[in-house]
Order: sequence, then C-alpha cells, then structure tokens
Amino acid sequence: MIKNEFMDPLSRAQKFKLYTTYWFGYILLFSLIQGMPDNDFSSALTNELFSIAPRIIFVLVVVELLIPQLAFRKKTVQFIAVYVALIIVFAFVQRLIDNYLIIRYVMKHWTPEPLFAIPVMLYNILKLQFVATIPGVLKLFTHFAEQKNKLQQILAEKLQAELFSLRSQLQPHFLFNVLNSLYLKILDKSDDSAEIVLKISNLLRFSIYDVNRKSISLEEEIVSLKNYIDLQQLRFDNRLDMSLSVHGAVNGYHIEPFLILPFVENSYKYCLNDALSTAWITISVSTNNEWLTVKIENSLPADFPSEEKKDMAYCGVGIANVQRRLELLYPDEHQLTIKNNESSFFVSLKLKMNHVA
Repeated sequence: MIKNEFMDPLSRAQKFKLYTTYWFGYILLFSLIQGMPDNDFSSALTNELFSIAPRIIFVLVVVELLIPQLAFRKKTVQFIAVYVALIIVFAFVQRLIDNYLIIRYVMKHWTPEPLFAIPVMLYNILKLQFVATIPGVLKLFTHFAEQKNKLQQILAEKLQAELFSLRSQLQPHFLFNVLNSLYLKILDKSDDSAEIVLKISNLLRFSIYDVNRKSISLEEEIVSLKNYIDLQQLRFDNRLDMSLSVHGAVNGYHIEPFLILPFVENSYKYCLNDALSTAWITISVSTNNEWLTVKIENSLPADFPSEEKKDMAYCGVGIANVQRRLELLYPDEHQLTIKNNESSFFVSLKLKMNHVA
C-alpha cells in the first residue's frame, strides 16, 4: 500500500473535535463583538448561525482540498487563482444570505445594500479570509512538522540501507571468494587483476561515500550494479548464468541511492544453496519518458523450503527497507511488484526519476 504524500496525520475524530471547537469559539466571539453595541446578543448569535454554513464549506474546501492538492504540491499560481475565485464566490453567497435572510428576518433595522456593493463585498472577503487563516496556518504547521518527521525517517531508513548493503558486500564469503579469485589472477599474471581491484575499490567507495548524497545519477547506479555483479560472478564461476540488459537513455536522470542493488543482492542470496547446484538471474533495466523500469528474476533451488519461499518477499531486511524508502520518497510515483513463483522469484520496480539538465 502506498502512503499518500499529503496524508493528514490527524484522524477524522481528532479533526472533527478541532473544527467543532474552532467554530464554537468563532460563533461565540463574533456574537459577543456584534451584540455589544446594541446589547442584543440573541440577534447577533442568530446572525452568525445563518452565516456559518458557507463559511464552514469555504474553510473545508480551502484547508482540506486546495492547500493539500495545490499549495503542498508547489502549484502556487493555480492555488492563488482558485483561492481568489473561491473567496469572491463565497463572499457573494454571503451577500445573498445578508440581503434575503438576515436583514429580512433577523436584523430588520439594517438597510439593505446592493448585492455588489464594494465595501460590503470587501468586508465579507476579509471575514472569510479571517476564518480561513487560523485553520490554514494550523494545516501548514502540521504539514511542515510531518515533512520534518518524514525527513528524519528517510535519513534513518537510508542509514539502515547503507549499513545493510555494506554488511552484505563485506560479508566474509563474498570478500574471501573475490580476493581468492584475485590471487589466482595475479599468480597467472592475468590482465584482469587490475580491473578486479578497481571494481572492488569503486564498489566500496559507492557503499561508503556516494550513498551519502541525496541522489545519484542513474549511470552511477548502473555502474555500481555492474561492479557488484562482476565481483559476485567471480564467486560462482560458471555455476550461475547472469543476464543484464539496459535499454533506453540513462543520461541526465537521478534516483535515490541503493534502490536497485538490494533486490540484486537478494537474488544472489537465494538462487544457490550449495557448491554443486546451478542457477540463473536475469536483470532488465529500461527507461521511458522519465520512468525507470527494473525487472529482476532469479531461479530457486528445487529443495528450497516452501515456508521460507512464502515469506521471502517480506522478511528480508534489504527488501523491507527499500519498500519503506519508496513509500517515503516516491509516493504515488512508483509501482513495486514481488512474486514468488514455483521455481523463481520475480521483482518489478517502476518509478519516476528526477531529470537534471
């Protein structure tokens, strides 16, 4: 389930209590202000009750729809245009209520003004602005507090991802096999020795330093992915059939670090279970109209425990971490599909990338 980026942290019951308290205080305050000059609090209270419905609707539309859908999405021009149109419309509705309800039945001693009288329209606009200001400010304050909390969660999840991936890449079996392969290459005076050392260096640099950046280029992510795959292949020699394909333009796009690698690590972790078995992994990376699609599928051993297979997509620390970060960083801009088939494990990730000119 994808979490909405602008989901209000308050429950419906909490919001209902806050709005009820706010409108009760508003009606009481303005009834006292309007009733004091003539010492007629009853008529002032009736006046406010007649006028309260359009004001409540206006505030709800602005605070619960307009601000989340436009202001929070940085659509400032659209927000201002729609807000100005709304406040004029509701000010006119208030003029209709004033002339045809309040003056006719409540404040009979008042003199009716033309519907489009500028001073009265401005007064109604200012009053609507006043009633929307306090809920609007509270909405913004709540949003900024939620964004700050979200940022802290992202940093915590990112740190966990870095530690998990680093721990995976530095595990003894992985380093032992890579270094052993390097040793044999050196003994054979192979030209591949320097390249292996460079791949190890680049992978460790990526794991320790590059992931501290807010985003990395898609090219860097793919290069690190290839380095990891090449080093892993040294462990398994010809026992593992690996296929990696990249389609589409990768230049100029940026993504959050460590979004693809955990799924690949997971494939290597589960596809082989002994020194004699064989396995396969296929990885497809493609881009289209600022969308990145990654598909990873790996074989599973014939004797893979069925209970472990059932929980495999959900219990892994790496995959769980990526799922959480996708919810925080790409709300409504990603699709993650994980399937456990009879003899394979499949992952499909589609997400919107940031374009940097």
